[in-house]
Amino acid sequence: MTTSTRPAIDVARGDTHIGAAEPTLPHDLKDVLVFEHSDRAFVLVGGVGRGAGWAGIVEVETADAAAVGRAWLRGSAERISGSVPTQIIGPYYARHAVAVPVGQQHVVVFGSEHPIALRDSDLIRQAAAAVNTAHRASPDKLLADELEVVQALRSLTAYRPLTVRDTARHIATVAAQALSCDVAVIRVELDGQALVEGLDLRSMRALDNPDSDGHLATMSGAAAPSIEQVAPPHPDVFGVDVASQMMLPLAGGPTGALALGHAATHARGFTSLCQRIGRAIADASELLIGQAHAREQLAAERDLLARLVRTDALTGVPNRRAWDDAVALGQGMDQGVEAFVVSCDIDGLKATNDNFGHEVGDTLIRGAANMLRSCVRESDLLARIGGDEFVILLNPADASGARRVVARIRRAERTWRVTEHALSPQLSVGLARVVDGDLERARAEADRSMYANKRRRAKLATRSSVGHRDRRGRSRSIV
Repeated sequence: MTTSTRPAIDVARGDTHIGAAEPTLPHDLKDVLVFEHSDRAFVLVGGVGRGAGWAGIVEVETADAAAVGRAWLRGSAERISGSVPTQIIGPYYARHAVAVPVGQQHVVVFGSEHPIALRDSDLIRQAAAAVNTAHRASPDKLLADELEVVQALRSLTAYRPLTVRDTARHIATVAAQALSCDVAVIRVELDGQALVEGLDLRSMRALDNPDSDGHLATMSGAAAPSIEQVAPPHPDVFGVDVASQMMLPLAGGPTGALALGHAATHARGFTSLCQRIGRAIADASELLIGQAHAREQLAAERDLLARLVRTDALTGVPNRRAWDDAVALGQGMDQGVEAFVVSCDIDGLKATNDNFGHEVGDTLIRGAANMLRSCVRESDLLARIGGDEFVILLNPADASGARRVVARIRRAERTWRVTEHALSPQLSVGLARVVDGDLERARAEADRSMYANKRRRAKLATRSSVGHRDRRGRSRSIV
């Protein structure tokens, strides 16, 4: 329908003449929005409250103009009143509103939190006056709008991304704050893994189970944002009731999407400026997420290298360097926490290497490491510090707990076999308490105890061997 055939209120006739005295608006009539119709769309050109703040950044196609479109087509005032905010046009919501057509090109919306009691004739006068004084956005207003975009991008990029998860939270927070949204959900897919973070800006807490249906996965490859000024109940991306929502695909390398919503309790929609800011943030997110991903990969590689440097290649347990690091840190041990050091040495490793070869000796060392690992806690440090020497730091541990560890080692030793050569290896074990955080002194004391244990075991083995030969009549002498 063209504007020339549309019925309209003639504001230049009778009591609606623009020059007539204007009734005073109630104080609770907080919003006046002046829309101009052209090219099958309504553009917000000025007003009061939202009308002034959103001037130049709201444009709605006639088919989607809701109450404003109905008033314009009929040429009569359209009243809306309810207990909850209702969409009036585009991003504008109000509990109570009246849309008043003025002439052939304008519709003025009056919005309030309370019922609007003014008669249509009074509203027509005010609408005519509003059209008469409305102007398109001034250069200062346009500049302020552009600065909002710049400020949002500045807040986004003034951040040092450390992890992808923290960066995703940062992006969602900046976007929600820039658009005055109540809730935000972001989904990022990297290396075949999906990360989903949701935030409720009202409480600054995480949303419970955001995007439970995985709807944002379908937005990841979308060519354009999805803006719904009246959000449908499904899909439920946020897990809370929202009046409107905007979903934006993340541009560039990382696949993902960002969803922003206005809660039903703070109903409003998204202006064209909001949409611009949202798209700008979504486009700029690629760089931050890429940096965070690179940092995570570098950190993982650095940690792997550190573990390899501190890991014994033969047994997979920590090596001498790991023990030296623990010694350096031991000086700062809590003096109120008791700790013990266990020193272990494989008996007869040289004989095994000489008789069966070093490959069997290596098997023996790996077996000893696995056996010892099964006897200690994950929090304890087991390290191979020499060819057949192992040391264990039990921290924390009291004397009875340390003795129980030694007992476990002895029990495990009795069932330890190297079956291919019918070997039954044994360990010499020593135990010492850590005093004043001095791990090296405790290890030296544990070593002395271990070597004393080794000598006792050697004597017992020799006596047993001599006694065995005596009974068979082969020898009566040790020599």
